[in-house]
Amino acid sequence: MLGCGTGRVSRLLHSDRDVTGVDRSAAMLDRARARTRPGDRLRWVEGDIRTFDLGLFGEIIIPNGTFCFLHAREDQLACLRACARALPPGAPVFLDLPAPDLALLATPHTAERVAWEGEVDGRHGRRTREVWRRAMAGRIDLLDRYSLDGEPVATSLLPIQLCFPREAEWLCEAAGFWVDAVYGDYAGGPLRDGCTRIIVRACRC
Repeated sequence: MLGCGTGRVSRLLHSDRDVTGVDRSAAMLDRARARTRPGDRLRWVEGDIRTFDLGLFGEIIIPNGTFCFLHAREDQLACLRACARALPPGAPVFLDLPAPDLALLATPHTAERVAWEGEVDGRHGRRTREVWRRAMAGRIDLLDRYSLDGEPVATSLLPIQLCFPREAEWLCEAAGFWVDAVYGDYAGGPLRDGCTRIIVRACRC
């Protein structure tokens, strides 16, 4: 699992297989380890998804749009080539990508608005989001602002490099894969206009 974060997806998969989670954030991995129970078939590794080298695996999953956090094409290719080195012929890599909303992509800016409100340790928490869409660059910038009891506590900027199905196919082929299937949701539904995910399954040549 590349870009495993705190291990939410990895924990869903480890009941019938050994799962290795890779992430560059030591803090995220600390939370993943804290939630790991004795006997869990989970391993957590701090590393770069562009250069990891941990032996061979039966499959690799890149979940939750992690691939889109790589903004340069050479970084995306480096990640896929590292996957190719870690898989035997015929083994799959899965890319979970956000599907671009073409109607929204034509809107350059969405003003700040509330994205979440709730209670945090007895205090009122709020997250707002402001969005910039760079259509020609194929990028979306998400600016999140966090507050507790009305006082600002953190700001986070997350640039997301969009990846269309054809582009994902070209990148996979350049890295030594052939695309076996492309889905439009987690249930294996067809890719269609209006879907929110692009799920690519590519097999090692």
